[in-house]
Amino acid sequence: MKGKNSGMLPKLVSILLTFIQIIITLYILLKFFGANNTPFVNLLNGLSEPILHPFTGIFHPVAFNNRILDLSAVFALIVYSVIGFGLQKILAVLRLK
Repeated sequence: MKGKNSGMLPKLVSILLTFIQIIITLYILLKFFGANNTPFVNLLNGLSEPILHPFTGIFHPVAFNNRILDLSAVFALIVYSVIGFGLQKILAVLRLK
């Protein structure tokens, strides 16, 4: 069933995946560099909390000279990327039929 909107779902998956990747990457960077609590950081923490919640506590954070690397967030980034990539491939195969 190829129609005018047949490519809409893969685009939405791609947009959602990119949004999630950006939120998690910014969270990791701001946490690593010890960002102060500003309205932007608070907004980012609010957006990332539900995305990262299933992964909280899987790994202990690692400290490098007063810098904290949240390995659970890095793992979440990898998992969401793999799932998103898989969904995009499945949708691409289904679209060929």
